[in-house]
Amino acid sequence: MSGPSAPSVPPVPSYGPYRRDCPWCGSRRLRARLRGDGPRQGAPHRSPVERCADCRHVFRNPPLPPGTEHPVIRAGVRMRHGLAARAMFRHCPEPESWLDVGTGDADFPLAARAHFPYTSFDGLDPTHRVLRARAVERVEEAFVGRLTDHHIAVRLRERYDVVSLFQYLERVADPRAELRGALRVLRPGGHLLVDVADPRRLLPVHAVGLNAELVAQGCTVLTGARAHRVIARKDASASAA
Repeated sequence: MSGPSAPSVPPVPSYGPYRRDCPWCGSRRLRARLRGDGPRQGAPHRSPVERCADCRHVFRNPPLPPGTEHPVIRAGVRMRHGLAARAMFRHCPEPESWLDVGTGDADFPLAARAHFPYTSFDGLDPTHRVLRARAVERVEEAFVGRLTDHHIAVRLRERYDVVSLFQYLERVADPRAELRGALRVLRPGGHLLVDVADPRRLLPVHAVGLNAELVAQGCTVLTGARAHRVIARKDASASAA
């Protein structure tokens, strides 16, 4: 008599279109950071993580569509959630308001509440998953859209003490515009948390280009130049334009 069969592992979700230039600087000098044999639409046997040789931005290529994370990926991300929340606690222990960008089902706000029980968490996501997150009280307010949407930028201007972009910049078409949008909704003196590591391999990313952009936008970077988790404080003199 045979024993119960092992549960099947869900397949890795399909990928979006492969892009041949860097979404950060437009350079076409891309180098695969990791290699694998998984399915790659438009670019067979290419790694889902590539690095720009000019600005060193690391991003998923081809990207995963929103809302289709593989369970193995989600397990790694959950581990990183707690680490990111603890890192922010050291710099900003009692924020009143926090916006999580690209929040999906609001897994990160749920994990961060263990460290910030009195913080009001809101969520922004391009899909309607954020509305489900609000229905189950993972976030207090839910917004469908992107930071670059005019109505989002106007409504949320300088509203939050903390804004988090958790593994978000790798999967957007214009990461620089999204980063500037995050600073617009951040109050002067507020803190920005950007996690730019690949959730499949949990390897660090060289973030020199990101740090330079933050400094140019009037922020003080509080983490090291090679940190995959970047925390920056928006200076009081920084413009929200």
